[in-house]
Amino acid sequence: MTRVRRVLVSALVVLVVGLAVGAAVAWHEGYRLYAVRTGSMAPTYPTGALVVDGPADDAEVGDVITFHAGGGMVTHRVHAVSGAGYSTKGDANPEPDAWTIPHHAVLGRVVAGTGALGYVLVFFRQPTGAASLMSAFVGLWLLWGLFFPPDVPGRPPAARRDRTHGPAPGTASATVSAPAH
Repeated sequence: MTRVRRVLVSALVVLVVGLAVGAAVAWHEGYRLYAVRTGSMAPTYPTGALVVDGPADDAEVGDVITFHAGGGMVTHRVHAVSGAGYSTKGDANPEPDAWTIPHHAVLGRVVAGTGALGYVLVFFRQPTGAASLMSAFVGLWLLWGLFFPPDVPGRPPAARRDRTHGPAPGTASATVSAPAH
């Protein structure tokens, strides 16, 4: 069992390190995750969707961009491009936005998006979300130790019962017979 445990732990370490390195490289290259918090981009990106933004070098009409506006971040589709910046419009909105977004206010261009995974991102960005993840990890670790205890030197291995051939050699039988008179 220790070999299986070592393989599982090694695979888990490689997975975590790989994800961390991949996330660091993506962050360095300008990729960011955002949760859609309103319905202005429905049905393309409904409330709770997760969008992945990449660098927005030259957004064109039809691209979906994320930008700073009104003290927050907004993700809308580029409706028109001018020298002053971008005119945008949410897919669910009947009219274009009243503002023009300067080029420097654009955070990124959406390169991918998916269903309700934005809720997961919002949850884990909260202090209670991170604490719950750590609690779940510690709980799984403790359960693993409970069901697969480590071999301790000096302690005999646990007696195993073979279901087809009775008790393990050297162990007492559970049946008791009545004394004969």
